Amino acid sequence: MVVSVDVGSVELSWTSSSDNVAVTGNNVYDDTNGQIVATVASPGTSVVGLTGSNTLYVKAFDAAGNTSWRSNTVAFTLD
Repeated sequence: MVVSVDVGSVELSWTSSSDNVAVTGNNVYDDTNGQIVATVASPGTSVVGLTGSNTLYVKAFDAAGNTSWRSNTVAFTLD
């Protein structure tokens, strides 16, 4: 996962996951509490509203409700 940190937001980009059933979206999770911070249809998103130190990861999901393994985590600090 690639990250670009700016004041008050973080830009994420990752390689699309593949599946035997079409991948329909991606959830971005906060590794600290397991909460979803963004849901997007295609790889890459801007996440706003985070502060301080953060660690995020991504899981893809398909139309059948299956989810991928979690991605590597990315850690960063927002001022």
